[in-house]
Amino acid sequence: MEEISIGSYMAVISIVYAVIISLFFITILIRKIGLWGIFSKAGEKEWKVMVPFYNQITLLKICKLSPWFIILYIDFLIPIVGFLLGRDVTWALILVSIGFICYRFLISIKLGMSFKKGDAFAFFMALFPTIFYPIIGCSKDDAFTEVNIEKRSKKKSEDK
Repeated sequence: MEEISIGSYMAVISIVYAVIISLFFITILIRKIGLWGIFSKAGEKEWKVMVPFYNQITLLKICKLSPWFIILYIDFLIPIVGFLLGRDVTWALILVSIGFICYRFLISIKLGMSFKKGDAFAFFMALFPTIFYPIIGCSKDDAFTEVNIEKRSKKKSEDK
């Protein structure tokens, strides 16, 4: 029987890590291409896609949401800091995950409404943005329309 050296195990592990990291960067690139098209159709400057948190603020602006929703996007820092301080962060991770999921669904619903897509498309866009952002951004048929949600006041409803 031949002995397998530690070096060959390390080579296999290195190849697996290289493949995983490459797939990670490919999915980021595909998502950025989709966002590039979405920003272009919405009339925003395309370079904003490349700036990490500013692209999310611009996306919130396109969706007519408050820029303060970015807190739901960056609140993943709370458990990381807690973990580095040696705390139990299980409860924080659960709360942060709920906030991030709400953020993803808010963006997806508003983008779906802006591009006149159905509810099912918006649902799956929240789950798989790497697939559905390029569908919207690279499609020639989809056009951006601003969605204006009117708030009803009590005076207007009483007058009718």
